[in-house]
Amino acid sequence: MLMSRLKFQRKLMVLFVGMALLPTVVLVLVSYHLISRSVERWAKHQMALTLANSAAIIGDASKIAHTLELYENLPLTDTAELLAVDEDLVAVLDNFDSAAVEVRATELADTYGGYLIAVYDWGGDLVFSTDPNHPPETLTTFLGLLDALPDGPTISHELADQGFLICGVPIFSEDGRKRLGAMVVGKSMALTPAQMRAQMSAIHNKLNRLETDIDAEGTAYRRTERRATVIALLITAALIVVVAFFVSKILAKGINTPIRSLVAGTEQISNGNLDYQVAVRTDDEFAILAGAFNRMVSDLKARTEELRRAEKIAAWQDIAQKLAHEVKNPLTPIQLSAQRLQRRYRNNPDGFSELLERCTQTIITEVEGLRRLLDEFSVLAQMPAPQLSPVNLRETLDATLALFDEFPDPIACQIDCPADLPAVNADADHLKRAFLNLINNALEAMSEESDSPSPVEGGERKGCLTIRAFVSTDQSKIFVQFTDTGRGISPEVRPKLFTPHVSTKRDGTGLGLAIVKKVMTDLGGDIRLEDNPPDQVGVTFTLWLRATAKS
Repeated sequence: MLMSRLKFQRKLMVLFVGMALLPTVVLVLVSYHLISRSVERWAKHQMALTLANSAAIIGDASKIAHTLELYENLPLTDTAELLAVDEDLVAVLDNFDSAAVEVRATELADTYGGYLIAVYDWGGDLVFSTDPNHPPETLTTFLGLLDALPDGPTISHELADQGFLICGVPIFSEDGRKRLGAMVVGKSMALTPAQMRAQMSAIHNKLNRLETDIDAEGTAYRRTERRATVIALLITAALIVVVAFFVSKILAKGINTPIRSLVAGTEQISNGNLDYQVAVRTDDEFAILAGAFNRMVSDLKARTEELRRAEKIAAWQDIAQKLAHEVKNPLTPIQLSAQRLQRRYRNNPDGFSELLERCTQTIITEVEGLRRLLDEFSVLAQMPAPQLSPVNLRETLDATLALFDEFPDPIACQIDCPADLPAVNADADHLKRAFLNLINNALEAMSEESDSPSPVEGGERKGCLTIRAFVSTDQSKIFVQFTDTGRGISPEVRPKLFTPHVSTKRDGTGLGLAIVKKVMTDLGGDIRLEDNPPDQVGVTFTLWLRATAKS
């Protein structure tokens, strides 16, 4: 569970350190066994030599005292050095949390219960001690200033008369640049120097009894040596683990760095930088992976550019279709006007001038509208923006119907639009374009319906387009309904009826109702499709617009 939370680099480090730790533990156990047996044999031999030579050196007390001091110093200095590099203690001293220092020092004291352990801060003041009476409160009392201490262990004899042998070691920060304090380790001396001198004078009297105590002394000696051996082996194991840690860190970084390069590359690609290339600095499998990644990015860039070009082409095709649709609508009244002029001129020339004036005006008006539409399309390549103002709905509807002048047989048109309707907030040209699309759709739907087989005698059916306008009860909206008697709209098409390129006609572009929907949205209104009563064929499109506020 813990490994799953670690990052890849730390997993590698844990793996490498674990691989180094396992043989180290085996080595420590085997070494301890071999060294313990060697120490025991050596101890017995040394004790025998000591008994044999004790009479010769009994008179030189200072030499024996010096030998005993060396014997005491070795484990003392080792312990002091080991505790001074404790990572947890260094961390709490670096942040200087006295409570945390006491907690960690207490843990160390429990581990090394045979020693007096004291911790001093950077100013040389006592922070923690396992003995309330020792050592002194100030480091300078027995070791001197912290900055003046050597980097290695320093033995102090200032407390020797009190029965303590003291060793001090500076505690450095993790980077080794700053002295955070000092670790002091002490050990009770079996004898003070004065007592040792007194005792040495009595050794001669006890020499005869020493032989009987040889086994007990040898056992104590071997225990001490075993302890020293364990400490030495633990220190060795710790050094091996530390070395393994740093080596694993270097190896893991060498593996993780190329992976981070690939991650950085993916972030660049996700941000749209398709020119980014991962730098290849190795000649291994990562180089192959980086090369494949760079080729993928190059291919992605080429395909993206192709896609963008295709999208631009599709966008322009869509614009062209919309433009063609908008141009096609005015062509119908233009064509009808030209055909009426042609029929009247051939069949009934009387009153031709009046008809000529009306039809040519229709043609001129529609051509002018086409010109404005094409001008704005050429500038913006989109539908012209609406210019909102109060618009008379009946006048706009009449102007739209005037473009048709008369509907083709057998289709009739009924208008129910009161002249006193409130004005709507709209753009007359846009509104006229929406009306024109709906009327054209209705005529085409009813023309196809009248051409189909019919139960009506003679095979003809009378189509009818009904346009009805009315105001809402709160006078805030104007509704306009276009009801036809055409073929209707299938349920499958209804959900996407106002989507571009969706058409119910064989040759339709599918833009008419989409344009009406956009026009109504731009004018702040909307359009919806409704079913006619069950006894009536066809559909009803209902538009609503906001009425202008009454002044």
